[in-house]
Amino acid sequence: MAEPIISFIPENDKEFKAALEKMGESISDFRIPFQVIGNHWYKGNRKIFALKSGGLYPPLGGFNNIEKVKYRGAVMTKNKRAELIKAEQVGFVFPILRGATKRLEGSLVSKNGAGAVFFAGRKTMVMGTDIDYAKYHQSDRPRKTLPQRKVIFIDGGPAEIAKDAVVSGRIQAWTKIIEDYVAQVITGDASA
Repeated sequence: MAEPIISFIPENDKEFKAALEKMGESISDFRIPFQVIGNHWYKGNRKIFALKSGGLYPPLGGFNNIEKVKYRGAVMTKNKRAELIKAEQVGFVFPILRGATKRLEGSLVSKNGAGAVFFAGRKTMVMGTDIDYAKYHQSDRPRKTLPQRKVIFIDGGPAEIAKDAVVSGRIQAWTKIIEDYVAQVITGDASA
């Protein structure tokens, strides 16, 4: 089993950390909102793996993907060559992060998927994957070959750009989940 890839630590996002701290003032067991947040995260991840284009991810073909190369006697960009090779090898080009085995996808679209890492404890939540090659997409380390295509993130940002509300609005949605849960616990009103 590979080392799990877990990329969102509450300390990395001040807004999410503040919402958790506020919840901690009123309640001591976060398991219910963490389960709801997990469901929201997996729903957003399913959208990433349903893209019919490259989305906002860097295109295939490496960093110099518009550089011209010769492939099977034709001149084309590295991007076009990479797309042709992927289509030949796995039968499709998009979603860009889906591979032939769908291992990475399976670990990120369901809590019960092979390779999924999910834990919702009283004050701890862990979401991620232990698929070994996820680190090559996720790492913030300097790169020479494979452009970064993050698969695990709380919300958008300079390196984590997403435009879909389920993906880019995670902080707002998760904060509302926390606030609604605290209101329910304090008032005893399930409609709060």
